[in-house]
Amino acid sequence: MKRVNSLYYLFIPFFAVYILFILTPVIRTLTFQSFESIVRASSNGIFESLEYTYLLALLVAVISVGFSIPYVYFVSRSKHVVTKSLDSLVELPIMIPHTVVGIMMLITFEPDMPIGKLISRIYPGYQFLDTFLAVIVSLFFLSSAYAIRAVQISYSRDVMKYEDIGRTLGMTPLKSYFVIGIPSMAKALLRGLILSWARSVSEVGSLLIVAFSILPSGIHLAGVLIYYQFLSVGLPTAVASSSILILTGLVALLLVKILEREK
Repeated sequence: MKRVNSLYYLFIPFFAVYILFILTPVIRTLTFQSFESIVRASSNGIFESLEYTYLLALLVAVISVGFSIPYVYFVSRSKHVVTKSLDSLVELPIMIPHTVVGIMMLITFEPDMPIGKLISRIYPGYQFLDTFLAVIVSLFFLSSAYAIRAVQISYSRDVMKYEDIGRTLGMTPLKSYFVIGIPSMAKALLRGLILSWARSVSEVGSLLIVAFSILPSGIHLAGVLIYYQFLSVGLPTAVASSSILILTGLVALLLVKILEREK
């Protein structure tokens, strides 16, 4: 006779409570206004804002995943205590308030700051505030850790063993990494891409400092636009834009999850 797993049934309420906690605000936002009101809100610039937001977030996610490939290899293969200690700094941006991150980016990359002056000498006319560069640098600082850790867990847990087997069969380190390692991390790379992309889409705090509007078009990224609408127009418009953001985000994540399952 099959034994009943009492612990399994005991923990069902915790699962249900957490799922309800996540779903309730989402459902409340989507049902706060009529469908017609949400459609009307689509003319307030939210779709143009989402286009820029999703594309820039995808660019940052691709850069983060690309950077994670050599980074993870070096850290995982290194035996130095210093390397391991410095690797712990990857999580540092996660704990810093995001408005502080915006200020950090300004005092680092503005043209009148030391590093900014150096860049200005190489690229005359260099600007940082309210530019695409400010968005990309700030989002990479905040979201790259998600991609690095997602890839690092997969590589250090399983993939290194497969690579070592490949080396015993005569493969060079370079060949074993690109022929065995990277394909074996396909799911981890995709997961890192998703996490980094989602984190970039959700960013507001640092963008309020470094890129409230992106010049010369004056476009606001999604989180900033919704915050601006809330302050200037009112709650209903901000909720309608939030509904569109949630719906498009759910569709994007669903498509990525389908791709991940196929992988």
